[in-house]
Amino acid sequence: MHPHLFPTITLSLMIVIHCPTSLRADNEKYLTCEAPFNCGNFLNLNYPFWASDRPNYCGHPSFQLNCSSDVPQINITTMNYRVLEINNSSRTLKVARMDYLNTICPAAFVNTTIDNNLFSYITSSDTNLTLYYNATFLAISNAIGACNYWVNVPILQSEVPTNATYDAVLTAIDSGFMLEWDADNFQCDTCLEAGGLCGSDPTTGTFACHCTSGTFASGCSTVSTTSQTAAIP
Repeated sequence: MHPHLFPTITLSLMIVIHCPTSLRADNEKYLTCEAPFNCGNFLNLNYPFWASDRPNYCGHPSFQLNCSSDVPQINITTMNYRVLEINNSSRTLKVARMDYLNTICPAAFVNTTIDNNLFSYITSSDTNLTLYYNATFLAISNAIGACNYWVNVPILQSEVPTNATYDAVLTAIDSGFMLEWDADNFQCDTCLEAGGLCGSDPTTGTFACHCTSGTFASGCSTVSTTSQTAAIP
């Protein structure tokens, strides 16, 4: 009697896998910059700010914070300022000159200057306080001519001293003044709307948009994929 013959069945299973190209390498900057950072008494900071323990590509080159004390410092046109307030929604910050901390007699008599490409005064809240040093006459029209030095220091309009006493002037200066920043705001808005994180190119310092699929000049591009085919006999 012939044994039963069973047909041989060969089954091949074809699996097509779509893999994002270099996903881990591309989104390393995104993963790093996604987490906010703390600086002094400020919590949950992000672009345009960065610090020594946060990669510069997570922020704007001109917005590095010194976080060595409870009150962070920022350098604007070679002048150091204490950062008193940060508002990312309105993109404003309140700063006060470091050289006038607890004194109105700094080591050097230097006018306040800002980078007009990055910052602007808020005219609705700021005003200039002019300090005259070694002045003989302050009430006459040619007071400047009678002074050895004069310095303009921005203060808040709400802090203008009614009496020009030492303590009143010191309090007004220490209270700081407001600045509005423009750290590639338009490009940053475009990046955020595309689901990316605002940052910069660490080599060129130009704006960069860090996305899950990579880093781009503005918005986020579509994730490129490659097809891999595997046959399982």
